[in-house]
Amino acid sequence: IVAVKAFRKRDRDETEKSYHKRMTSEFCISKALRHPHIVEMFDLLKDHKGRWCSVMEYCSGGDVFTVMQDYELNDNEIDCLFKQLLKGLAHMHSCGVAHRDIKPENLVMTSEGVLKITDFGVADVFQSCFHKTTHLSHGHCGSAPYWPPELFARAENDNLGYDGRAFDIWSAAVTWHCLLYRRMPFLEASDTDEKFMEYLEQRSTQSWTPLSKCTDKEKDCMYGMFDPNPTTRWTAQKCLDSQWVENIEVC
Repeated sequence: IVAVKAFRKRDRDETEKSYHKRMTSEFCISKALRHPHIVEMFDLLKDHKGRWCSVMEYCSGGDVFTVMQDYELNDNEIDCLFKQLLKGLAHMHSCGVAHRDIKPENLVMTSEGVLKITDFGVADVFQSCFHKTTHLSHGHCGSAPYWPPELFARAENDNLGYDGRAFDIWSAAVTWHCLLYRRMPFLEASDTDEKFMEYLEQRSTQSWTPLSKCTDKEKDCMYGMFDPNPTTRWTAQKCLDSQWVENIEVC
């Protein structure tokens, strides 16, 4: 059994060339990322209506957003999902790819409870296999509640780039909060959001309320992921190497 997904229709102001470039880019990125926690892509084809479709691995467990709405996940299950997400991100980033739209809706589950990252429609290749240097990502994509502070700071000047990997880590931290509390920590990580400003104030004393019941090792990791400075924000691999995440048993 496989899943078949039709690509979105071409926008009115989008050229045929641009549309095909985006479509093939999404397919090629997904196809190249072979990992247990990334949905496997098999083929790109046209259906009987002439629509381009991608053929991919079928995950019968549904998306994580639906799972967290329908089931009361315990702490061990949440930790397990979180570690699987970090494993997928670490592999993706090691391959030079940033997802840029990590959220529960873009994480799917197999019937055995294996989490897989899907939907690479706005993914960015920040480093090719032929180059040692990386480049910054540009453009505002994904969902604003999952954006890191640096995207809001660059809202008025899109020419300023950002590290796509750091973007993913912040989004993963927001996803962790959603899994645990079933709500967003803040609507946007900017100075216009009261809850975000409250977080920054409590962060300075390591007293942010959502982390009040966490162990010191859990706090280290989450404050590292929720670091408003992208240059010092923890990487996926650093999270995996932390004592807390390292000791999480993958279910």
